[in-house]
Amino acid sequence: MDNIIPVLMCGGSGTRLWPISRSSEPKQFHALSGSESLFQQTVQRFRTEQYAEPLIVVNTNHRDLALREIGQLSTGSARLLVEPCVRSTGPAIAAAAALIAEEDPERLMLVAPSDHVIEQTEVFTQAVSQAAMAARRGQIVLFGIRPTHPETGFGYIEVNEAFDEASFKVAGFVEKPNRAVAETLVAGGRHLWNSGIFMFTARTILEELERYAPEVLACARRALSTAQRGNDTIRLAADFDTAPVISIDYAVMERSDRLVCVPVAPEWRDLGSWSALWDVGNKDGNGNVSRGDTLLQDVRDSYVLGNSRLVAVMGVEKVVVIDTADAVLVSSLDQAQNVGRLAAELAAAKRPEANLHKRVRRPWGSYESLRVGETFQVKHIVVDVAGRLSLQYHHHRSEHWTVVSGTARVTVGERVFVMKANESVYIPKGDVHRLENIGDDELHLIEVQCGTYLGEDDIVRLEDQYDRIVTI
Repeated sequence: MDNIIPVLMCGGSGTRLWPISRSSEPKQFHALSGSESLFQQTVQRFRTEQYAEPLIVVNTNHRDLALREIGQLSTGSARLLVEPCVRSTGPAIAAAAALIAEEDPERLMLVAPSDHVIEQTEVFTQAVSQAAMAARRGQIVLFGIRPTHPETGFGYIEVNEAFDEASFKVAGFVEKPNRAVAETLVAGGRHLWNSGIFMFTARTILEELERYAPEVLACARRALSTAQRGNDTIRLAADFDTAPVISIDYAVMERSDRLVCVPVAPEWRDLGSWSALWDVGNKDGNGNVSRGDTLLQDVRDSYVLGNSRLVAVMGVEKVVVIDTADAVLVSSLDQAQNVGRLAAELAAAKRPEANLHKRVRRPWGSYESLRVGETFQVKHIVVDVAGRLSLQYHHHRSEHWTVVSGTARVTVGERVFVMKANESVYIPKGDVHRLENIGDDELHLIEVQCGTYLGEDDIVRLEDQYDRIVTI
């Protein structure tokens, strides 16, 4: 019997966890619970004999992050299905199912978000095994989490009579309720938290999409038919951006008559807000969760994160304090669910803090902007061992590199040479250049840019080992 294909959805924005989660590096790529990122934990969860190689659905802006984090795990390969734009889960799952159906329409797909925490993986694994029978019979299986308390931040699944020994027929859905309704739902015993995890065969979900959302499926199929296909990456064509923006819940789940639900209690967490992280965190004697460089005096029931400096908090209770290099969030714990409104306001104002951190990760390493002026920018660049920037040039800026530590191989025009600490090179505007780390340690250098335009889109790549040259 073929193993189940995990389809890991990697498109969430996580705006309620701003300023850590930002559009260029959303929450799934951060270590919010444990030493690995939520994305890495999710990939590891499906590295068992029960599952085949995962298919990761990721936006083009996050492809490099996903590849980098997969490479850090060193526990097997994965395929990436790259969306040119975000169209929600309906088109994304349609494209994934169409791709899998090319090989075997009867193959089981387990669709899961990449930003959840499941502490008892053996319980979840058993539930997946039990659900496979119904999925192979043409059902769409939902995984409902047995509620432990009246939660207002989750949707609910209502179940009724049994479908088989492990699953129940789905009677309906309830959107995120208020407190009174949540208490009634939990007390009634027929409602489960909606985990957003589904299982079905590729054929089943394609049939339901054809029935209820044919335009979504048609756009996904067109984008797949002309996709750029590499060994581990399938880039959907631009046709994908014509697909309706619709979730799989609205497109199919709330309309299909083929739904069953498997109840499960695997210590599941959707860490969607700072209050959720406070709920699951290790608390001190005063009910505080603190991480990083923090000093708390007379503080109770609070969440404090020091990321880039000492954060001292005194004489408050039920607050959230989040420090980053370029932004600080202070909120009451009760209002933490609404932080996404701040992120939306920043995005509307085109503030860089909505999108980028000061330290920006790249497949070869990272860079941090130290100072920006009208016609100059100073960066700290870190290149990983064996990291290699693309062969590139710029239309609008010149650059000056000074090596701080490590060993670099530098290309400027026709010249190729080695640079070490305290050595510098000037790169005129328009000159083709490349930077490589050929040492045994990280390469650190300071880059000074000068020009009329300093945006990251003023990069013309001629060669790139990370496959970032996209043919239009």
